[in-house]
Amino acid sequence: MSNGKFPAFSVLMTVYEKEKPSFLDQALKSIENQTVKPHEIVIVKDGPLPVDLDEVLQNHEKSFVHVYKVIGLPKNIGRGLASKRGIEEISTEWVARMDSDDISEPNRFELQLSTLVNNPSITVIGGMVKEFFGNKDNIVGTRNVNSSATTMEPDRELAC
Repeated sequence: MSNGKFPAFSVLMTVYEKEKPSFLDQALKSIENQTVKPHEIVIVKDGPLPVDLDEVLQNHEKSFVHVYKVIGLPKNIGRGLASKRGIEEISTEWVARMDSDDISEPNRFELQLSTLVNNPSITVIGGMVKEFFGNKDNIVGTRNVNSSATTMEPDRELAC
């Protein structure tokens, strides 16, 4: 998928057996319906998945041929290590991270990429989170990220 004025980027998502198929489906639709499309969507199956989750992935792969890369792991190793494995498959410089139950606003990637293009010294970018219960219109909380550009010392290490 071509983005024109923005750099190519990938979306990285891990999914494991306990995820609800409807949540995964909504998350993937929110990626596919972005105003700026990713070059690739890398999904790491963190261990074997039940049939209903595999069917959701297969349906999206069929609709977006050559966009999805699905990597299956033989056993669950956790989100961090599964993400590390997914990063090995990414072919772009920029990576957008999503959980399998996240729903992104339709212009999320456009806003984030605009910020990156206009501020070339930025290496990490985040956004606001709206937490919902049951359906996306039932907002139960928000987490705001500082919207001003912040510079870190180049040699400073971060612990996550």
